Amino acid sequence: MRRFVPLLLLSTVACAGPHSNGALWSLQNLQQERAYFAVGDTERQARAQVYELSLADETLASERQRVQSVMQTCPGPREPLAFSSADAARDQVRLRAESDTDRLTQVAQLAQADWYVRRAAATGDAHFCPMAQAALDGTLQPPEANPDVLAGLPAATVTRDPRQRTPELTQQPATVSLSNYALGVADSVTAAAPLPQYLALVYGGTLQPRQDPALDQESAAAAVDRAAPAFPEWEPDALYAALRGGRP
Repeated sequence: MRRFVPLLLLSTVACAGPHSNGALWSLQNLQQERAYFAVGDTERQARAQVYELSLADETLASERQRVQSVMQTCPGPREPLAFSSADAARDQVRLRAESDTDRLTQVAQLAQADWYVRRAAATGDAHFCPMAQAALDGTLQPPEANPDVLAGLPAATVTRDPRQRTPELTQQPATVSLSNYALGVADSVTAAAPLPQYLALVYGGTLQPRQDPALDQESAAAAVDRAAPAFPEWEPDALYAALRGGRP
């Protein structure tokens, strides 16, 4: 950053017209530079966090508006169940609001509502519509018996380059692995289900070893219908992808 500002100063002076005061522009830029570096690391981090949360709030508001709009015509025209176009956007909210309980709750509610309206469209069954509304309102109750749909599902590697050596099972938080893979920092992630299956479905790549679906499409979707409220930390699509072996 300190290397950029002097270049800016030079370019500012060089571009000044014959009657302009280049020294004044240089002085103003120097004062701005000093003001920036006078701010402590803690304050800069706080400002960055405020900015990140403002972006998260914009996404939450936009996504709520989109889901509410779809719900007005629920169940709507029939269309096959596919992963949500908003999965990646909601993942960004999770990363930006990683320690903010309220925002994480909101994104979980939106993800579940989105799942149920897509299920309504896929099946033509209107009983999913009030479930979507309850999810959006935060009144959808988790099942009394917690159905652990992830039990027994194998760990796997998702990779963009199958020639790479399979890495060790990662011990870092799922949000870190998701961020690294989504941003291209890592081309392979080995982790417990449902993370690798979800990454393969939404962000591309292949699973190693190749997995056979644990359930057929409707059985997997029905299992997610019941289990989604019990797994607010995951997109329902992640549960579905794990049960389907990374397949749609």
